[in-house]
Amino acid sequence: MENNNLELLKKNLKYLGFGNSLSAALEAKISQRLEQFKIGVSSEFDAFPKDGNQGKDKVNYELSFSKTPSSNFYFLDQLRVTLNDRIQNVFPFGKGNDVTAKEAYNLLRGASIHKKAILNRQVDNAVLAPSEVGQVKEVSGERIESIWIKLDFEKLNEQGNFYYKKFYPDHGFHLETELRKYPIKELDSQQEKEALISNIRRGNAANATLENGQSVVIEADPETKKIRFYDTAFKELFVSPIPTQEIDR
Repeated sequence: MENNNLELLKKNLKYLGFGNSLSAALEAKISQRLEQFKIGVSSEFDAFPKDGNQGKDKVNYELSFSKTPSSNFYFLDQLRVTLNDRIQNVFPFGKGNDVTAKEAYNLLRGASIHKKAILNRQVDNAVLAPSEVGQVKEVSGERIESIWIKLDFEKLNEQGNFYYKKFYPDHGFHLETELRKYPIKELDSQQEKEALISNIRRGNAANATLENGQSVVIEADPETKKIRFYDTAFKELFVSPIPTQEIDR
């Protein structure tokens, strides 16, 4: 049973983007049969400095595990993430809206990500729109919805973590529809289009190419319902939309 638990946790950590780097530490902690334990790890990502100054972002991860009272099974409870020793947030696990290591970093740097999450829209004082029929599923009075989220750096909850800003389908931002308004070469290939959309939905600054051959970096900004373009030096660009009559052909 202990081995099954260990292998499951290893698989979960790999899915979350930690690879096998924590396997030895995880095995050592579980062998001690502690009620709770933590494991730390650091990583670096290429920064997305919108003033043009390139660099690295340092991210510290602290993973907290606990054992259920009725069994010897351990679970990942939460992930504490600190960006450049100046901004921090705790992401809980097991509520259906788990974020990966890279997604947590992207949220802390201010990006938006697209997730299937268990939510209660009454909490947000929102009502389901007819356009959302078929996109949601009831789960014990709550709903699984595909939404865009970003951290609200101006609001903290009782635990000292940032609230989420949530953008439902009826907010009016649909990524592929917005991308189709611009001359992006990757949209001409189904495989490249899917890879680009998946990359942007994870909050990544995605590389793409315009029809004129220019290399660009793309980010989604669901809050303002915009696609943002940058050059390879991360200077924001204005990209002219395709004329409406050409989109509709």
